[in-house]
Amino acid sequence: MRKNDSFYRHLLQECQSADLQHRLEALEDLRRHEYLDLVEAQFLLDRLNSTSRWQEQTAILRLMSQIEKPLPLDALMAILADSETSTIFLRMEVAHTLAVAEAVEAIDLFVRLVLDAREHPWLREVLTGDLAIWKERITDELLLTLLADPEPAVCTAALEVLRDRPPQAIPLEMVLPYLQREEKYIREAAIKTLMAAEQRVPIDPILSALHDPEPEVRAAASHACMSLVEWFPDQIPLELLLQALHDEYAAVREDVLDAFGKIPLRIPVEPVIAALTDPVSYVRCAAVETLGLMGERVPLSVYPVLQKMAGFDDSAHVRQRATRTLLLLHGMTPAPLTLPIIDIT
Repeated sequence: MRKNDSFYRHLLQECQSADLQHRLEALEDLRRHEYLDLVEAQFLLDRLNSTSRWQEQTAILRLMSQIEKPLPLDALMAILADSETSTIFLRMEVAHTLAVAEAVEAIDLFVRLVLDAREHPWLREVLTGDLAIWKERITDELLLTLLADPEPAVCTAALEVLRDRPPQAIPLEMVLPYLQREEKYIREAAIKTLMAAEQRVPIDPILSALHDPEPEVRAAASHACMSLVEWFPDQIPLELLLQALHDEYAAVREDVLDAFGKIPLRIPVEPVIAALTDPVSYVRCAAVETLGLMGERVPLSVYPVLQKMAGFDDSAHVRQRATRTLLLLHGMTPAPLTLPIIDIT
């Protein structure tokens, strides 16, 4: 029997070692070596009750959420409900474990805690975010209540729950007022939730957010523009995007250039060429790639600039993309990119 596997038994012993690092490595090995069908929930619960180290508590609970045996729901719910002796971090991890397991027995407890203004806002934020896992079991009335909650983190998490709904089920009129909230991360979350409605999204409020005083909000709006120019190619005023190309926040400039790449026949060439000298490498990458999509519209005078970038730019990403763009402009098909692509936004 695999239960008598010597390495499995060794790992169980290591989980009880006096050395924290040994315990953490053993927990990881139980998952990595596919012993999830053997690990007993009670064993993990005993280990959870024996430690106060948050790293170990997290590792145990994450392993617990993956095992095949039934979870000790009553014990986990007792930990979640205990605000006196359980730390906030442990309760947050337990809450997420119950949600991942879709433990319907815990829904009433979740609702009670998330509506309790005396509870820690971090816990209420986690509880709210995890409500999305239960989908139709969560009522619109509860979501409305959480959206109106005075705690900004709870409100933001409720907006994220709405984002997981089907595009046609997102209540736009309910979300729009949050674009005017004082807290920047609520405005940012509202933009992302509106964009989840896809072709139902109202264009003007998103474009207006390109002038928001906070860079993170402007970045959310500029990122949204990449989809807007595809969904509504004739309704997006280029003047606004051209202004955003001078934004002090590099992520905004990058997004605008990427949006231009979606409509290469409509945009002027000059602002894209000017972006080749941007001080930020990933903005230069976006400019180079957009030029590659503009074909014959790129003047011959730009070719030497691209050649210089392909050979001497400080960034390997820029050098590679400049080489690819030159090949495209000469009618050749470049090889796929081999360098990792990092999504800064």
